[in-house]
Amino acid sequence: MFRGLYMGSSSLITNNRKIDVVSNNIANVNTTGFKKDLVLLESFEDALISKMDGNIIPENLTKFHEVEVNDKNGYFEVKSDTGYMRVKTPTGISYHDKARFTVGEDGFLRTFYKDREGRINSDYGYEILGNSGSIYVGEGELNIDENGRVFVDGEMVDSLITFTHPSVIGTMNSGVKLERIETNFQQGQLIQTENPLDFAIKGSGFFTVETDEGIRYTRDGSFKLNSDKELVTSEGHRVQGMYGNIILDGEEISLTPAGEIMMDGEIIDKLDIVSIENLRDLRKTERGLYKIEENIELEEEIFEGQVFQGRLEKSNVNPIKEMIEMMTLYRGYESSQRVIKTYDETIGKVVNEVGKV
Repeated sequence: MFRGLYMGSSSLITNNRKIDVVSNNIANVNTTGFKKDLVLLESFEDALISKMDGNIIPENLTKFHEVEVNDKNGYFEVKSDTGYMRVKTPTGISYHDKARFTVGEDGFLRTFYKDREGRINSDYGYEILGNSGSIYVGEGELNIDENGRVFVDGEMVDSLITFTHPSVIGTMNSGVKLERIETNFQQGQLIQTENPLDFAIKGSGFFTVETDEGIRYTRDGSFKLNSDKELVTSEGHRVQGMYGNIILDGEEISLTPAGEIMMDGEIIDKLDIVSIENLRDLRKTERGLYKIEENIELEEEIFEGQVFQGRLEKSNVNPIKEMIEMMTLYRGYESSQRVIKTYDETIGKVVNEVGKV
């Protein structure tokens, strides 16, 4: 009974958080350079469930079937109908009859997700456990046979499959929870403004600006000049070039697609545009600015995009899709409320009426 209450409550909490995120996306539809946020969810660990009178069942009633192993060129997909694979999560051990995993950067087998470009990312992945604990592969050649045994460079190191008592009839979890909020850095539409100090990036990359709290990054190119003729953001943060602050005291200002700034026909500087590989480590701060996560090193790539003068990048929020998502979330929220109310009424009857019998 209480499991259903937990599942309804967890759904209510996660839907409420998703509503907050979607509401913020909708509120920033017209914010220059805004990137929408996505809520990523995960289920609580899957626990084994058994029959109440299963302790006296004889052993070896289930015949072992071969494990289905698929090498997907970068990750493995394993399925078993007679045993379980164990995954180590922050809230406990989770049991699964199928799992997808890869070799993490630390050399251990881990779960993963694919980013918006289809690349495998195991940074937030959980360890796959064998019968001897975490499975270390390192840089060796990984193979998994039809019995679920793990081989590294031809030598068996562990086995994926855990066999349970015959009384076990399956798994069950207690609902879903918020894993993290991730930003979608997909390109926004470029619009013409004719303002010579409006810049827009097409492709991956960020303008570098200096704030009182340190270096920050932004896609908002609606710049202006301060009293010292320095190029600054709408909030007054100094835009950085290859030589530091950019001073524009000439009559005619133009920009090349590579980000070179020309004043009165001469190149005087180049915008410091950073193409960041580890986008997952960027965190939103205030008013369209981003910073790299604490204790994380910035991983730069070569900027291969273009910069346009007299244009701005719109937000990448699709208002119609967000409104549909909002309505769906509200319906889910109301359903979770009804589930909790039903369980509450049932528990009330058990306490107040059944107890009198």
